[in-house]
Amino acid sequence: YYNMVGFQTNLTYPEQKRIFSMIPGLQNAEFLRLGTMHKNTYINAPNILKETYQMIKYPNIFIAGQISGVEGYVESISSGLVTGINMYAYLNNLNEITFDKHTLIGALCKYIANKSGDFQPMSANMGLINYDLIKMKNKKDKNKILADNSLKLIDELKLKEKLIWN
Repeated sequence: YYNMVGFQTNLTYPEQKRIFSMIPGLQNAEFLRLGTMHKNTYINAPNILKETYQMIKYPNIFIAGQISGVEGYVESISSGLVTGINMYAYLNNLNEITFDKHTLIGALCKYIANKSGDFQPMSANMGLINYDLIKMKNKKDKNKILADNSLKLIDELKLKEKLIWN
């Protein structure tokens, strides 16, 4: 019995069986369970959350993970990190920690808290970081510079907020 992860699909079960059976080695496989679409439930974060994943109206409540409007495993971990840091700060009467908008974590926080119009969950992507700062055509090189800058900014934040990080 093997498990294939990542098959959210609108294909019917017979169509999934037909297509998966085309994969070499799966011609005679018996499929015990097939993929289905699932509904993602999330709050309207821009009206409810600050960039710290803290509720605007009830600052003693923090919301992280998929329900906060982030999409993906790494993004959910990122929201949990920001939430944990800021819950610690809140409980210890310290200042909230916000990540710079030029870090991927900070850009995602800003999207969640400030998106105007029709809010939809977002995955982390380099497009959230302000590309206007770097004038380059090569996307791979530009993303490398953005990633390096992001790590530098996080290191600076860690030094500045040493009480939270130690």
